[in-house]
Amino acid sequence: MTPNAPLLREFVVLVVDDDLDSLATAAYAIEALGCSVLRATSRDEALAILDSGAHVDLLFSDVVMPSGSGLELAHDVRQRRSSLPIVLATGYATIVDAVAAAGAIPLIKPYSMDRLEAVLCEHLHVPRA
Repeated sequence: MTPNAPLLREFVVLVVDDDLDSLATAAYAIEALGCSVLRATSRDEALAILDSGAHVDLLFSDVVMPSGSGLELAHDVRQRRSSLPIVLATGYATIVDAVAAAGAIPLIKPYSMDRLEAVLCEHLHVPRA
């Protein structure tokens, strides 16, 4: 665990990925940084969690999902919670502009734990040492 992990422990991140192994990996990494994690395996499941009124500080999603892309999810989330930070992870550098246009923060895969921590700290407004 990194030195900043205790600072992130008060935050809840909704992690969305249709691939169960990728979902588990991303959730584990974010939990290792101190965050609590809610998990969803689809756009619809993620929206149901948000619509339930669950406390979520940041949405972290894969871009490519068969039942609704992360870009579509970002659009839907913006309509529900306009100020919620959204990080979209992708292995395709060519869609970074589309991610930014959707009001989300692009994170190129593969990413390091240090880069993940930097992105979460920046968008959860937690200063890093």
